[in-house]
Amino acid sequence: MQRTAMDHQTVPVIDLAAPPAQVRDQLARACAEWGFFHLVGHGLDPGLMDAVMAEARGLFAAPATDKRTLSRTRDNPWGYYDRELTKNRRDKKEIFDIGPEVAGLAPSDDAFTGATPFPAWREDFEPTARAYAAACERLCFTLLRDISLGLGAPAEALAPAFQGAHTSFLRLNHYPTRDPMSDEAAEPAGLGIHHHTDAGALTLLLTDGVPGLQVLKDGVWRAVDPVAGGLIVNVGDMIQVWSNDAYRAPLHQVLAMESGERFSLAYFFNPAYAAVIRPLRPPARYRDLPWGEFRRRRADGDFADYGAEVQISDYRA
Repeated sequence: MQRTAMDHQTVPVIDLAAPPAQVRDQLARACAEWGFFHLVGHGLDPGLMDAVMAEARGLFAAPATDKRTLSRTRDNPWGYYDRELTKNRRDKKEIFDIGPEVAGLAPSDDAFTGATPFPAWREDFEPTARAYAAACERLCFTLLRDISLGLGAPAEALAPAFQGAHTSFLRLNHYPTRDPMSDEAAEPAGLGIHHHTDAGALTLLLTDGVPGLQVLKDGVWRAVDPVAGGLIVNVGDMIQVWSNDAYRAPLHQVLAMESGERFSLAYFFNPAYAAVIRPLRPPARYRDLPWGEFRRRRADGDFADYGAEVQISDYRA
């Protein structure tokens, strides 16, 4: 049975401004033991972090009728959504997904085409969100090099999977106290987000300081409470495949908010659509995993119940 932690084990804190060898060692240990870590000394502009959080708050404060004019569809995965599923169960949250620049994708990249429907009533929303996503992208490439070195591979070993138009995106999350679908859904939502692993390589999470995120470690759900000025980082399924299970994508969830709302911004650092992911070293525990196929199937499962959600275990060698 999974339990809630009563001890004092906490997610490690890594200062990216520390000596490089120390950072690499700490990253390797955190990825192997937790799959999660707090990142300080990351170099992101505090003013930009405050501004993008303010834009998220402003967007979600709009009337539901206005937000739903920006709704995503199965064919265009970008925009607003208030009925997302995790493991085929509806989450108690609303989101706004900001996709890559459309000009950077080929017409065949069907899982990622479509323009993000930005809110016309918030003129600073798009430039602020784009600037924040670009800052996260630069930071992720730095972390990717350190993670590659920690796995005993060259610093640029993983970079080719992101060449061209990689499919990273920014998600704004709002966890309200009232279920946004309470008047329409047949059944109430459960958790803020049900337990899952992230599909891509890395996730950078900026929060408003309100707790609620939990990671499963040693059969116990442990709180990942925010660190002031820091980001929360976790490895995803693709890092698990590249590392041949040395770094496992951690199961995590978000509690439903009951007494106060919560906001967070997740930057999902994802490979290029055409990338094929395989372990860095033999013997490979996974067969070749086409990222575009995997991402398309995972996105479908988030949108509606189309059967069992795809997992990297489906690609076990």
